[in-house]
Amino acid sequence: MSADAEVSPVESLPDTPPWLEPLLQQWTASGAQRGHAFLLVSEDPEEAALFSRRLAVAQLCHDRQVERPCGHCRSCHAFFRGTHGDLMQVERPEGKTAIGIEQIRQAAQFLQQTALYGDIKVMMIREADQLTLAAANSLLKTLEEPAGNALLLLSTSAVWRLPATVRSRCQQLRLPSAPHEEGVSWLAQQLGTDDQQADRMLSLTGGRPVSAWAMGNTQEAEQQLALIGSFAGLDAQTSGPPSSWSTVDLEVLLRRLLGWAEDNVRDIAKGDFARQAGSWLLLHRCLAELWFRLKQGATPAKDIAVTEVFRLCRSRGHAVFPGLAQQFLFSLGREGAGG
Repeated sequence: MSADAEVSPVESLPDTPPWLEPLLQQWTASGAQRGHAFLLVSEDPEEAALFSRRLAVAQLCHDRQVERPCGHCRSCHAFFRGTHGDLMQVERPEGKTAIGIEQIRQAAQFLQQTALYGDIKVMMIREADQLTLAAANSLLKTLEEPAGNALLLLSTSAVWRLPATVRSRCQQLRLPSAPHEEGVSWLAQQLGTDDQQADRMLSLTGGRPVSAWAMGNTQEAEQQLALIGSFAGLDAQTSGPPSSWSTVDLEVLLRRLLGWAEDNVRDIAKGDFARQAGSWLLLHRCLAELWFRLKQGATPAKDIAVTEVFRLCRSRGHAVFPGLAQQFLFSLGREGAGG
């Protein structure tokens, strides 16, 4: 595409989800009265990041007469090519566990420079809860008094992890959760699929449409759909773990199994809860303990771990399950089923 060709925002960003439109309109209408530092909070980290990008491109667009970015001005061209000189995106580097202080120092220096395209510079911090304490403290002065005309957009799905000193210096915008039908309809439209497939995609992300959109119709999505579909028949599985379990990382398998166990506990009728919940909760504890060990850096042999997890899941409804669960917990250094 040539530099002069029109670039439509829809080609680079999805349509604004309808449940976010009122908040976008409210932010646009605030105009000069709005502040310079915002904390965008959503249960869905992809939704918070998307809304941050939508605000950024609207602010940087040279056509201020419309609520949406025009898509054809010099600034919009640069934004959608990822080369905008007045925009800095800060996120956790690949292979790192947090956003470091040096990244924040570089961002502060960026804001001190003269704007190249207009009269404002924008800094976005994706998943700001991943800031180290030193990085968060380094950010405080910039949040209070940014150099020049600046807009700071911090997005997060875990606002409680941010220091109170950061939260108090930002205006919080809490993004509403998507109604299920609206989420399905929006996702189907963005992915060019039907509502049934969109609903299946939503199941992968706990009902978070923007995260499902970010995953898209990829091989990873198909693998995880097959993985979730395998759980219903575990009681009848006699030839070892389902083949879909070998296509994903052990951490992904455990996370999906944890969600499956939680869903089953929620679905137990009130009158049957005392009788049925115990085995599901014990299975959840076993899975959670192994998942916690992985997060702490443990590296068990995947084939052995998968076999043991399959054995637990398959036996959950049988009399031998409490004993197997106790052995499993003991192997992880825990007290056992009654500990």
